[in-house]
Amino acid sequence: MDFNAIHDTARSIAHQAGAVLLRYYNQPHQENTKNTAVDIVTEADTASEAVITAALREAFPDHHIVGEEGGGMGAPAQTAEYFWYVDPLDGTTNYANNLPIFSVSMALAGRDGRPLVGVVYNPVMNEMFSAIRGQGATLNGKPLRVSAKSTLRESVLASGFPYDKATDPDNNLNRWNAFLVRTRGMRRFGSAALDLCYVAVGRFEGYWEGKMNRWDVLAGMLCVTEAGGRISDYSGDESDTLYSGKQVIASNGLIHDQMLAVIQEVGEPLRLGL
Repeated sequence: MDFNAIHDTARSIAHQAGAVLLRYYNQPHQENTKNTAVDIVTEADTASEAVITAALREAFPDHHIVGEEGGGMGAPAQTAEYFWYVDPLDGTTNYANNLPIFSVSMALAGRDGRPLVGVVYNPVMNEMFSAIRGQGATLNGKPLRVSAKSTLRESVLASGFPYDKATDPDNNLNRWNAFLVRTRGMRRFGSAALDLCYVAVGRFEGYWEGKMNRWDVLAGMLCVTEAGGRISDYSGDESDTLYSGKQVIASNGLIHDQMLAVIQEVGEPLRLGL
């Protein structure tokens, strides 16, 4: 496999999808709900995914495609050796409110679910984060490197909250509170893919979140590791729990054990009496 050629094709497709998002951006949107009232999809999500999946099927007909909005497409999952995980609009709530923090996220993985190529594109900022396993990560073609801060006290971290935060006690509030008093600052931007890339470029020292999916995190996680950072699940392992998006910690590596210690100290989620 020529992963450099695949990387270039993925970047081109992400640019096309980003152009679609900009065409629908900063205007009233057609919103539909998915599992809950706060889990929404817009006409731009589906339009972006249509562009991505059509281009991927043409370029890689023997690959399977897993899209957030459209399910499985392309070659059958039972026979395909390579899988694309596509989030056509990561940060839909931001987008629907015309906040300029959203992205297109695409990752190629093998049958083991580990990312080989990843691209994350923010069309408003025209920032293309991308990585190839073993070849480093870049932002608009320039090499990325994680930050050099070594303590939580001087670090800025990011995280997010699940769609079922009002009904499931495992809603990340206890971890957020624990980190809030131990760090320089906390940010909640609403795009997991961009949060991970901001760790890769050194804008954040660390990020954690749970209850996500592969299309949310695989591309960004590859950018982190290829920029010299570290990723793990909440136990410190590079497990299927990590790569499936169910538990993700990403850091510059220097504060990773400190982040693990806080998460493990917190332990069970707060009981909200709901």
